[in-house]
Amino acid sequence: MMRRLTTISLLILLLLSGCGSGDRRGGSTAPIATSQQLSQERVADGSPTTTAAVVPPTTTVSPTSVSTTTTLRPTTTSTTIATIDQTTIDRSGLPSDTPIVFGVSARNEPLTVIRHGDREGARLLLIGSIHGDEDAGIAIVNELIDRLVPAGVELWLVPTINPDGNALQQRHNANGVDLNRNFPHQWAPLAEPGNWQYAGPSAASESETAAMVMLGEVVNPDLVLWYHQDLFRISPTGGRNGEIRALYAEISGLPLLQVTGGTYTGTASMWSRTVTTGDGTGFTVELGPALSDEELDAHVSAVLAVAEQFYAS
Repeated sequence: MMRRLTTISLLILLLLSGCGSGDRRGGSTAPIATSQQLSQERVADGSPTTTAAVVPPTTTVSPTSVSTTTTLRPTTTSTTIATIDQTTIDRSGLPSDTPIVFGVSARNEPLTVIRHGDREGARLLLIGSIHGDEDAGIAIVNELIDRLVPAGVELWLVPTINPDGNALQQRHNANGVDLNRNFPHQWAPLAEPGNWQYAGPSAASESETAAMVMLGEVVNPDLVLWYHQDLFRISPTGGRNGEIRALYAEISGLPLLQVTGGTYTGTASMWSRTVTTGDGTGFTVELGPALSDEELDAHVSAVLAVAEQFYAS
C-alpha cells in the first residue's frame, strides 16, 4: 500500500513538473524591458552605461567677406579704380554714391573717394584730412555725401588720405612722413626722420601721396579744397581764385588772413593746381581746433554756395 502511494505521489510530481515546463515554453511571455527601463535599472544599480547622442543634421555656411572700405557709409560694393602707378584712366565707368578705393595707406588701409552729383558737371575735389591729428574736415566731407548738389556740379569726396595718422592721432603717416611735404610739385628734401616736417626720402615716396596724385589726374578737377587745423583762416588772393575764397570765408565765418610761416615745398595745395582744369583753383581751409555742429553746417553751406555761384550750370 505504501509503495502504491509513493508511486502515485511521484506521478503527480512529474505531472506538475511537466505543466510548469509547458507554461515557460508556450504560455504567457514575460514582459520585455524597454531600453529606457534597462537604462534606468543599470543606472540605479551603479553599472556603467553608454549614452549615444543623436546629432541632428547641420548645414555648413560658407564664410563671407566684409569690405573694409565702408568706413564712411554703409555700402554693398567697393570698386578699385586702378593701381597707384597708372596715370590715365577713364572716369566715366566709375560709379556714383559708392566708395571707390583708389589706393592704400602705409598700413594697407583703403583710401576711398565718393563721387556725388552731376556726372557731367564741373568737378570739385575735397579732402577732409591730410594731417592725422587734423581730422575735423572729415565731418564736412561726410556730411556733403548726403546733401543735394547744384545742377552741373559733381563733388569728389575724400574723407582722408591719412587714415593711419588719424588712428594714431599724429601729423605724419605711419612711416613718419609729413604728406603735405611729400607731393611731387616743387618737392625738395626737408628735415630728417622724426622731424614734424620730414618730407620723405623722395617726391611721392608714400603710397598715400602716389594714390592722391593718380586720383587728381583721373578726376582733373575744377576746384580742390584741403581741410587743415587749427589756424582758423583762409589766405586771401586775387582774381577768380580770390573771389571763391572770399565767398567761402564769408559763409563759413572764417576770416581772410594770410598764413604766415614761410614758403614750403611739396605741399598738396600747390600740387593740386597742376591737375586742375583751365584756371583751376586749389586752396587750404584752416579750421579751428574743434568743429561745432553750427560750424559744420556753415562749412557745408559754404561749399554748396561756391558750387552754385561759380560752377553750376
